[in-house]
Amino acid sequence: MGSIWIADIPRPELTDVEKIRPSITNVEHLSSYNWIESSSPTIAVPGCPPLWSPPQTPKKVAKDFGLIYIAQNAFRHPESPLEPLFRSLYTEKPSYNIHQVDLITDRNNVRKLLSFVNPNLSRNGLEPFTIEIETTSNTAMFCRAETETHTFIGPHHFRGYGHEFEKAFTNTQVSGSTGHHRIISYDLGDLKFIVRYETDAYVEEAANLQPQGVGSENENFLNMMENLSLSRPETYSRLVTESKLVVQKKGKSVPINSTLEIKTRVSHKPFNIQEVLPQLWVSQTPNLVRAYHNGGTFGLPEVKDVTREIAEWERNHANDLWRLVVLVKGIIRVVRENGGNAVVKYDGRSDSLAVLKREGSRMLPDDLYLKLGDEMGSTKAVESNSRKTTLEIGDTFYNVDISTIPYLSAFVSFQRLSQPRKTEFIHGNIALFDIALRGLESGYRQCFRSLRGDIPQYYTLCETYDFLGVDVLAGQSIDNIFADLRACKTDYELGYKRYQAVRGDKSRARDAAFRLLFLIIHGEFSDEKKDPAKVYNAVLFIVSHPGTFKQGTRIAMRSVFEERFVVSAKQRSQLDRRQKENTTNSSGDENTTEDESDEPYLSDQS
Repeated sequence: MGSIWIADIPRPELTDVEKIRPSITNVEHLSSYNWIESSSPTIAVPGCPPLWSPPQTPKKVAKDFGLIYIAQNAFRHPESPLEPLFRSLYTEKPSYNIHQVDLITDRNNVRKLLSFVNPNLSRNGLEPFTIEIETTSNTAMFCRAETETHTFIGPHHFRGYGHEFEKAFTNTQVSGSTGHHRIISYDLGDLKFIVRYETDAYVEEAANLQPQGVGSENENFLNMMENLSLSRPETYSRLVTESKLVVQKKGKSVPINSTLEIKTRVSHKPFNIQEVLPQLWVSQTPNLVRAYHNGGTFGLPEVKDVTREIAEWERNHANDLWRLVVLVKGIIRVVRENGGNAVVKYDGRSDSLAVLKREGSRMLPDDLYLKLGDEMGSTKAVESNSRKTTLEIGDTFYNVDISTIPYLSAFVSFQRLSQPRKTEFIHGNIALFDIALRGLESGYRQCFRSLRGDIPQYYTLCETYDFLGVDVLAGQSIDNIFADLRACKTDYELGYKRYQAVRGDKSRARDAAFRLLFLIIHGEFSDEKKDPAKVYNAVLFIVSHPGTFKQGTRIAMRSVFEERFVVSAKQRSQLDRRQKENTTNSSGDENTTEDESDEPYLSDQS
């Protein structure tokens, strides 16, 4: 049965974007890994690219021969080529908020879409391509799809000297490595990208190297593990039981400003840097080696910083980049509106992309959909990990679904490495763990019921959630939280000839109140003027609705707000008035279902 056609997406038209000029900003290195030659799919995190180590004199190298990777991630892990990206990311940044990302993709996909937008940006012009796409509620994933993932160059074939040149002019830093991949994030237009790409080498003098784990978000976690007298093994077992991917902790971190792209060319064919700038732009690779040979003998190539050339290329192609953003948005919208699972195909001739229904399994193991906040994936993951783990924490035994608690999941993994048959695990006391677990299992509103008006305990509880690596906010912004708070209000819908009341969801609103408290205590705010005003509006909403939020909740919310922010006289007066009005009217029952007042709440800044 053939694929089902969904839609055609035309090439975006040229426009005047002199005032828009989309550009890459907020570049951040997230993680990296090396593929390791092994009978099982194995990566080393953070790994390390080869070191640029050119000889002092001209050198003759052999022609390329043997196995050559086209798409190594798909070759080594065909069941889930994107999984190594996520595993390396969450190994180096366990609490990374993936919900803020619009697109996760390989560099190759962006280059293909750029070539579709403007065929002149590709040395080979228009060529057919396929990209597999899957969307969740917040994030889209573009997975590279190739007809062949590798090729083999026989002894009687000639494909150049590029791979042998890299072997001769660089030194491998990770034993058994077959390729180094890096993951970065950046903003382009109003989209946030995570991009994976392969790096040829790095330049030592530009690198400020750090051993694995130093200076990363894992440092506190590793220190805690050492305090528990647990050794840090070099190799993890599989991170989750349903994954076949093995992760090793090996290598050293290399900053993005030291990374290097290598290009080789026969000496009588000068290299045009414009051919490679789109590739360097997508990955923000700042250094380039152009190596020329005569019959396989290479001179002494130099490393060139091409940062200025990349910036100039970006300025000169503002129209193409604007059309790229428009195209990516259009693809994501069409796929999301048609089931969230599709394939984009280009035949190399037409002026449009064909979007087809994608058949087959999902792109990732089930547990990773928990990170993405996907309900279908989350349900599958919970079902597949329904067996709980017995832990003794302090003096109390708990049966815990550790898949929801990253710190305990890693703790148990470390323990099982040394004692594979172990089923019970002992950990020191964790402050307010029983309340934290109750919040996870039964809703965060239970935390208010447990702590009531004990303000210092709320700070301790938030510290515990942060220590455990629990994603309390689940990617929600203050606007998302406020929308959940308002879910407590009764709404009306038109039934048969009359409106019927639809009672509000008070449990959802009470859970949101705790997320707001956590955001105030532990969160970061991007806009120092607007965000405090939004938080104030949310706190005022809670104080103004005693029928939903118990007195202890209202007191706690106001207290943490006033400790975190500078409160104006107008705000304090409004809070005092609402608190005084509600003190005598509130029933004090957290489970009350009475309707709330619709009186407006005000902010110093709209």
